Amino acid sequence: MTKTTKLLKSLGEGCNQILGDNLVGVYLHGSYVLGGYNPAISDLDYIIVVMRGLTFREKADLMHFTTEKLLPLAPAKGLEFHVLLLAHTRRFHHPMPFNFHFSEYHRAEYFRDPVAYIEGMQGRDPDLAAHLMVIHQCGQVLTGQPIKDVFAPVPKRAYWESILNDVADAPKEILQTPTYITLNLCRVLAFQKGGRILSKEAGGEWGEDHLPKLYRPVASYALAAYEGADALKRADAAMISQFGPHFLIRFAHACVMKAEGKDPDDSDGQDWGWI
Repeated sequence: MTKTTKLLKSLGEGCNQILGDNLVGVYLHGSYVLGGYNPAISDLDYIIVVMRGLTFREKADLMHFTTEKLLPLAPAKGLEFHVLLLAHTRRFHHPMPFNFHFSEYHRAEYFRDPVAYIEGMQGRDPDLAAHLMVIHQCGQVLTGQPIKDVFAPVPKRAYWESILNDVADAPKEILQTPTYITLNLCRVLAFQKGGRILSKEAGGEWGEDHLPKLYRPVASYALAAYEGADALKRADAAMISQFGPHFLIRFAHACVMKAEGKDPDDSDGQDWGWI
């Protein structure tokens, strides 16, 4: 039994034990269901749907279970989950409200002050439109009710706003995580062109075939780095060295402009008329 298999088994059993009759189901999305999951470089994404909002005690128990039982089995980038109410998932809103949330990004915040984190971690998240669209397209039920009985359809406009918002700061962020940003930009443009919902890996493959010729090597390099066994941070550093910061920023800026329906700066002589 692989670590991921153990992780999924423990996740389903633990949520049932902690949440009992309040649990509607646990639903997998992200790279695991899109075909791009690699424990060495991925995270595991899932949605927990409940009948009523969690009490402080339930949230504390869920976090103790997550940090003590699940994180030791987690892939390299950890875990990300939202807790949603059934009343909300059956009537889609954008941005979608969430009752609780955790990701690797928030790990330090949680351990610094668990009580404050548990009390404050709720609100609305525009990213949920993208997550729920993936669940509709190819999500998996880990435990609980069928997807069609739990989740209302996600309008394509809400999904587009969600993924466009996710890359809005790409020109500023590409030098921090060039591999991730490049592949994410590619899959955003792939949806804009043909309505395709892709993993980061598949987005890179799309970029190799559809980006202007000047920028196709960026997609190829990011894809090779993402698929490789080397640590992603080393791959990111190598990518910056290979192409240079100014070139990567220009690439990201042009992609965002195209996604926003604007004409990219044509000073590089590239034809962006493929959408």
